[in-house]
Amino acid sequence: MRKTVVIPAAGLGSRLDEFTKNYNKAMCTLGPKPVISYIIEKFTKDDEIIILLGYKGDLLKQVVQACYPDWNITFVNVDVFQGPGSGLGYSLSCAKELLQKPFMFWSNDSLIDENIDEFDYDHNFMVLSTFRPAKADSYRHARIGKYQVQSILPKGEYDPEGKTTLPYIGISYVKDYKQFWQVQEDMYELFVNAGESAGLNNLKDMRYVVTKTWTDTGNKEELIAAKERFSKNMEATILEKPEEAIWFIDNKVVKFHIDPKFIEGRVKRFHTFINETMKNRNILMPKLLSNSANVYVYEKAEGKVMSTEVTPSSFGLFIQLFFDSVKERSVSDEYKLNIYNDFYKDKTLKRIQKYCEGWEELDGDCVINGCVCNSARKVIENIDWEMISRRAVITDNYHGDFHLENILVDRREKGNTKWIMLDWRQNFGKTYDGDIYYDFAKMWHSLIVNHHMVKDNLFSFRQKNNGEYEIDIHRSFIDTECEEKFKDFLVHSKYDADLAEFLTAVIFWNIAACHVGVYSTFLFYLGKYLINKFIKKHPDDLKPDSGLIY
Repeated sequence: MRKTVVIPAAGLGSRLDEFTKNYNKAMCTLGPKPVISYIIEKFTKDDEIIILLGYKGDLLKQVVQACYPDWNITFVNVDVFQGPGSGLGYSLSCAKELLQKPFMFWSNDSLIDENIDEFDYDHNFMVLSTFRPAKADSYRHARIGKYQVQSILPKGEYDPEGKTTLPYIGISYVKDYKQFWQVQEDMYELFVNAGESAGLNNLKDMRYVVTKTWTDTGNKEELIAAKERFSKNMEATILEKPEEAIWFIDNKVVKFHIDPKFIEGRVKRFHTFINETMKNRNILMPKLLSNSANVYVYEKAEGKVMSTEVTPSSFGLFIQLFFDSVKERSVSDEYKLNIYNDFYKDKTLKRIQKYCEGWEELDGDCVINGCVCNSARKVIENIDWEMISRRAVITDNYHGDFHLENILVDRREKGNTKWIMLDWRQNFGKTYDGDIYYDFAKMWHSLIVNHHMVKDNLFSFRQKNNGEYEIDIHRSFIDTECEEKFKDFLVHSKYDADLAEFLTAVIFWNIAACHVGVYSTFLFYLGKYLINKFIKKHPDDLKPDSGLIY
């Protein structure tokens, strides 16, 4: 049976707070996919899928088109999706001409596990949930008889024992579509405000299906629990960020960012990052499939994430092959200083400010793990950036987010290991070339802070007394051995191990503001701890008149 489904996705998703600041709520990530993918994939390419767009509608449209380019999907723009005149019924009215036939209605925040092909499409039906007494006031309920829905009640009205009413989850099938739309024609204001419920209440024969698998992703508490549940079986460990997302759809990887310049830079660097020497050494990139203003798509590469495959010997070999392939560009000291001032100094000061504003926290002097630490801002402002920047190595061949989670290892061909680079950086501040020391620092960062440890909450931040803090994180034996390999490589190479160590500490400050919760605080204090320890060993890296005392 060829189905038609309408998915309203015009609303603000205000119940989800920070999760919908930058996204339409249908774009919230659950495990490897956005929420809307779990709805779309209940259907087939031959079915007709109609998506109603409003809030962040262009972003949602780009994502759906990138994920399902050859599916039969129609987008309808809803011009009024907030304020007077808006409502679910108005959104549906915008698609009325397309829905002059039997259709399914599917709320963009309701997920179920049932096989919908097993439903009875000879009758109108609603999908109801088992009773949820703790959340009963949050949902509309349907009054039910033995086989049929008798009526849909206003929100807040229900049988407190859950015997004669059950929650309606926003999934239904309208076989008698003319009866449904009659309400829109006769009682337009009611239809606009009550949405599909008004039309469903007008259907003469309404059956129901009861699900025990409902996930309400429009509820913040339930969304957070679902995120944890859906992520457990993922091989890759993806730490969520408020401005970007990465999803896995069939054989594709879909990267989303709210800033079009981010995507533009990623696509441009796709063609410049890997040089011929790297290709000859089996250091590769996946195939770019498509891109739009806020999304690019590349072919899912074969292999396993390096963080799960790494050994000290394989790590040492890869590091040697990669960095020996880098082609340095000859640039002036002034050019290097401009890059360091822009990308390291100024950006870090902005990120420190962003972190402090987000947590309403002062960046003061303190003691961390027994080490007296100056404030982050004072340290960054008093670094001798002119002297440090002279050691930079400028190249087109930097990765920019060079850590074990962004490298796949493909060993399918015996004796022919391939390394596939993922999630490369889009630019280096105001330029597309960059400093190879940033790659050293990102790799060192991944050996100190393993994403698997973060995912499993194996890190801690604790305030002991006023101005005294303690931070800690679990590390694997292999990571510590790889770090020793890494230090040994730097010491015996043409590169400067001290500069790599310094920038590793700076990076923790840079990324702290990009994360949320206690992990953000942990990163900030880890950066403060490491950089103050470094400066104690290397006071000459400060300006002569810094005034900092250690």
